[in-house]
Amino acid sequence: MKRFYRNQFDKKFLGVLGGIALVFKMDSNFLRLLFVLISATPLFPIMAAIYLVLAVVMPEGGRIMIENPGNRLRRSLSDRKLSGLCGGLGKFFRIDSTLVRLIFIVVAFTTFFLPIIVTYIAGAILVPEGD
Repeated sequence: MKRFYRNQFDKKFLGVLGGIALVFKMDSNFLRLLFVLISATPLFPIMAAIYLVLAVVMPEGGRIMIENPGNRLRRSLSDRKLSGLCGGLGKFFRIDSTLVRLIFIVVAFTTFFLPIIVTYIAGAILVPEGD
């Protein structure tokens, strides 16, 4: 049985999403970006409540640093127009970054810009640079 712990080594706030990403063997930066995208909708109060409940319920992880193997989401230094987030997502999913930019534009128009703008700004802040 897998146990959920707050990851103290891969955290931006309380380590909840870092711990969930470790259990499901996924990239914590991608999980954070997805969480921000969902939270930038009218579901924000529900998502904030879920996060806070998980922060209280999940115990703090041990002091052993466990690196999550696999592909890591990073902002691109070479394929960038603004912050390199779309270029990094393209490398993460192994698709052309132009397609990622087109998806961002389509989602921006269908959601009246606010959720995707909040997600892009949060991604530019939360996702580290690297190529």
